[in-house]
Amino acid sequence: MVKAISTEKDLLLKIDKSFPWETFRSKLKSLYSKKPKWDVISLLKVLLIKFVFDISWNNLEGEIRDSKSFMDFLDGKVPPKSTVFSFYKKLQQTVVQEGETMRTTLMDELNKALNKVISEYREKGFELEVGREKTIGSRTTT
Repeated sequence: MVKAISTEKDLLLKIDKSFPWETFRSKLKSLYSKKPKWDVISLLKVLLIKFVFDISWNNLEGEIRDSKSFMDFLDGKVPPKSTVFSFYKKLQQTVVQEGETMRTTLMDELNKALNKVISEYREKGFELEVGREKTIGSRTTT
C-alpha cells in the first residue's frame, strides 16, 4: 500500500527534517562578495517552494503569504521576489570555492540532494505529491 504525502504541510515538514540545509550554507554564502541581507537558507527554501509547487515569479510573494504552511516553513519571513530571483541567477553560475572551480553547478548539487530525500521517502513506501489540489474521481480536494 502506498502512503501519500499530499499536503503542503506534510511535504514541507518531511523536506525540512530530511534535507541537509546546513551542508549548503557556506557554498551559498560564497555566491556573495559581502554578507547577504537575507539568510541564504531562507532564500533556498523560497526557491524550493517556487519550483515544487510551480508558482510563477509574479505570484511568489503573495502565494507564500497566503499559505500558513509556507510561512511556517520560512519562519514567517518572506524575501522580495527580486532578491529570490537574483539568488536563483547566482545559483546557476559556476561556484568558485577555495580556488577551484566546481565541476557542477551548485543547483545540480541541490537537485541531487533533493532527489535523494524524495527517493528515501519513496523507498519507505511514501508517494510525494505536490500542488495545492488533488483530483480524486470527480471530486477535487485541497
